[in-house]
Order: sequence, then structure tokens, then C-alpha cells
Amino acid sequence: MIFEHLTIQNFRNFEEASIDLTNRNIVFGLNDIGKSNFLSAIRFLLDRNYRRNGFMDSDFYDKDTGKEIAITLRINIAEEENDDNKKIYTMMGGSIPSDVKEVYIQLKSTYDDETLLGEPNLYWGADLEELEEVPSSQTFYDLDKFFNVVYIDSSIQLENTFKRYSKEILKDESSLSDVERTKLGNNINRLNKNVSQLSAIKSFKKELVKEYKKFKDERNFNVSIQSEIELSNIHDKLRPYIQDERHENYPTSGDGRKKILAYTLFTLENRRLEDRKINIFLIEELENHLHRSMQISLSYQIFSDKLFKYLFMTTHSSLIVSQMDNANLIKLFKENTQIIGRSYVYKVPEKYKTLKQKLNQNLAEAIYADVVLLVEGPSEKTLFERILNEKCERYESFGGYILEVDGINFSEYYKVLTELGIKVIVKTDNDLKKVNSRPKCNLIGVNRCQRLIERKEFPSKDIDTNRFENDSNYKIEQKRFIYSKLNGTIKRLERNHIYLSEVDLENDLYEVIPRAMDRLARRNNSSKNGVDFLQNAKLINMIDLCTDLSKHTITKVYNNERFKCLKVLVELCCR
Repeated sequence: MIFEHLTIQNFRNFEEASIDLTNRNIVFGLNDIGKSNFLSAIRFLLDRNYRRNGFMDSDFYDKDTGKEIAITLRINIAEEENDDNKKIYTMMGGSIPSDVKEVYIQLKSTYDDETLLGEPNLYWGADLEELEEVPSSQTFYDLDKFFNVVYIDSSIQLENTFKRYSKEILKDESSLSDVERTKLGNNINRLNKNVSQLSAIKSFKKELVKEYKKFKDERNFNVSIQSEIELSNIHDKLRPYIQDERHENYPTSGDGRKKILAYTLFTLENRRLEDRKINIFLIEELENHLHRSMQISLSYQIFSDKLFKYLFMTTHSSLIVSQMDNANLIKLFKENTQIIGRSYVYKVPEKYKTLKQKLNQNLAEAIYADVVLLVEGPSEKTLFERILNEKCERYESFGGYILEVDGINFSEYYKVLTELGIKVIVKTDNDLKKVNSRPKCNLIGVNRCQRLIERKEFPSKDIDTNRFENDSNYKIEQKRFIYSKLNGTIKRLERNHIYLSEVDLENDLYEVIPRAMDRLARRNNSSKNGVDFLQNAKLINMIDLCTDLSKHTITKVYNNERFKCLKVLVELCCR
């Protein structure tokens, strides 16, 4: 069973949204963009307890109760041996043919001005144009026998979760042996009797009788105060305590530990239902009140445990998604006046499996932005942040973000971000690489850019092998020569907001502020020029340079064509 698509019409802040899905979906977006409403749409569709109260006028888009709410889910059930597919066939019975590959579940509701309520009506079938009503009894639909929606929000309380679960522990008669039942019953009777005989209880009883007779003097009136603890309600008295290393109970413990234990109860409770029902987890901002190590631990559990195979999760934390793989990223954002969604099924490339956490966290940081500038590494990021701090200090609050790829291909980030509707700017070096023992070099910098816009790559270029390996000036000359011959390509790349250095960051910078860079080298007692000094211990020396930059020098860099990417970032953020 694979969730394929969700359409939401006229529901809350969604006038019309059409979003591709898969079985694990991570929902991103700014605050108040509609992430909770997105989960609510799924709850109305599949969760009886949420659906049975119906729709209020505020659930209709813009409170326009003249239009119908419609929520439609498409599910792929093509895999014949899948147990959950068999549940779908059983659930829908004669409503679908045996060879069908896709089915639909749909909710519709129109507002009743007399009852001031929108009654949910459910439909299903294999043909979207000819869906049948789902059989029901009052508010219970046949699909409610098969779907178990588990909603977990950030305000989860351990005590409430445990109270519900402890009732399940002792509900089953077979959970206690005859010996345990008899022994516990005798102990409860003794406890009830002892409570009734407490001196404080007896004294209170006398005062109560005396006070009563002031209202009505009945000669034979009396009161009995008894404890009524029973085996059937003993679960109300169970309380979980987190113990320390000496096995002593904390009267209170940290919110983080209590939340983790509450999540554990949810998983324990729903594992027992897997054979009978399809568990669908809706998790909202799991990271609240959790230390980073706990967030990472939860990420491992969520993305490795098969219990969470059907998941819809909202989050603002890059740590919570640090272990994600084969997940559908859904970004909600406003376009004109409408809330829309863009989605992308993200799989960690095989060659980056060992760097998964870094790749995922970087993505999760960038995915909230509207405009992302991809740069080579920390030197570029340090310099650009210093310049933007002067020219547009609040660029991040306007939706901008700088992401250093640092050893990971630009393409891995570029594809995901652009598919999610995020504007991407690229600044990269004009790198060359020698082709093994042959007298040729690959134009890896130019071709890196060509691949991003799906253009044909350039062939390798003839070089003097000995000079290429031993003469840095020769290598720089070759880069400048190649750049000078690619005028049309450079313009095409820049139309796509991809900016290729003539040589690299340090040489670009030296063209603009040579005196500032040479001065830095001299101050550090170096005989090297500004470029060579900066390329030695790059980040440390770049931080040193940035500390010294004057407003005038920053303006020169910002206005130079070599660093046009910064102006574009500011312009796109401030539109």
C-alpha cells in the first residue's frame, strides 16, 4: 500500500491544494502556513474520533459555507503480496474489482445553516468519477475498522498517556492469574477496611453527622465513609516514575524523558494492532522540549522502525530528520493568495550513506528558506555572511539562507530545493582536474554547473602535464583562458542564478581588494601574496580578513560582478 496523492479543497486555509505523497511524509513550512491543517485533513478523512464532531463554519475556506469541503486520498495497492493491500481489498469488499491498482477514499461535506454544522460523508472506489458511499452506522464507517490513526502532538503528557495505556493493561481478564486475582482482591478489601477505620475519617464522620442534624434532627441518622478501591479501577492509581541509578523515584523528572516515555507508550500500544489495522502516525513538532541527543535518538527510531511505515510529520528541527531516507518532503508556502504544496521524494544517494546525517541536517535547515545560496565551503560562507551583515543584516528573516556544500555535490541540494519551489543561487569555483596520465584536464567546475541545468558537458582540454602539476600560475592561466571562451555559457548559467568564478574565490577577491589581502599577509609576517596567504589555513585567515574589512571595502566586493550572487540573494529575498 502506497499513499500517492492528496487533494484538499475548501478546507481551512486551503482553497485548493494538490500534493503528491508517499508513505513517509515530512511537512515543512513557516509558522501558520497550514501544517496542522494539513494533518487535520487526514484526520477528518481517516480518524473516526476526530471526524464525528463534523465541520464548523470556520473549517470552510474563508468561512465560505456555500462551497463544499472535499478531501481525496489516492492509494496504490498494486503489490499483490502486501498485507496492507489485502486489508484494503477486505475493507472495500465488492466496491472494487480484484485487479484494481489504485483506489480512492474521499470525504465531502456541505454546511447546514439549520444545524450550523457540516456533516462528513465518506466515499470510496476505484473510479474517482463514480465513487460509492462507504457503508456506515451513525458516525462509524466501515473504513474505521481498518485504519488506526495515531496523533501525537508536542503537548503530549506522560501521565495522561500512561493512564489510558494502564487501563488496557488490566482490562483483559487473562492478564491476571487466579492466584494474583485472589491475592490482590484480599489486599484491596483489607486496604478499604483500614482506610475506613482511620481516626481522621472517624472524626470527620462525627462532625458531618453533627452538622447535618443542625439542618434536620433525625434521631437514627448516621453516615458511612468507605474506601471503594476496586480491581476494575486500580489502573487509575498507577503512576510511572523515572528512576535514577539507585532505583529511587524522581517525584518529577525532565520534560524530555517524560515525553520519550510517552512516545514509547504510543508505540507499544499500537504494535499490538499491526496485524488487525493499518497504523497511520501523524506527529506534530516532536522536537519541543527535547535535547539534541534525544532528537537524534528519536530520528533513528522513527526512520528505522517499520511501525512508522505510514507517517505524516511536521517539524522545524533538522535533527529530527537527520536519519531520514526514502521520505517525501512536502513544503507548504503561499503563492499569490493561495497556500500550495510542492513535494519531492528524497532518497539518500548511495555514495552519501555515510554522510547521511550531515546531508539531511543541511537540507532541513535550508528547506525553510525561500532563497538558498549554495557555496563551496566555510570560507565562502564566512565572507558572504560578513558582507550581508553590512548590506542586508536581516536577510535570513526575509527568507534567505547560505548553505555550504562542503564535500557534497551541489546537485544533491540543488535538485531537492528547486523541486520544492525554493529559489537556488550557486557560487562555485572554476575547477580543473588532470585526466589520469593523459595530457588533458576535465573542466569539472564548468561541467558541475552544466549538470545543474541539464546541459551538455564540455569535453576535456589539452594541457601541458608537467606545468599543470608543478606550476600554479599555469593552472590559473588555463582557468582564465577557459572562462574567456565560455561567454555564452556564462550568461546562460547566470540567467539560472549560477555564478562561476573566473578562477576561484581567493583570486576573484584579489581582483577587487588586493591591498586589503596583501596587508593581511604582511601583518602576519608572511612573504606570500594575499591569494596564497588566504589559501593557506583558509578559514582562519578568512575570519581574520573579514574582521578587518571596512564598509568601503565591503561595498566594493558587493558591487563587483564577480560577487553578483550576493546582490541577487538580497534582491530575491526582498521582493
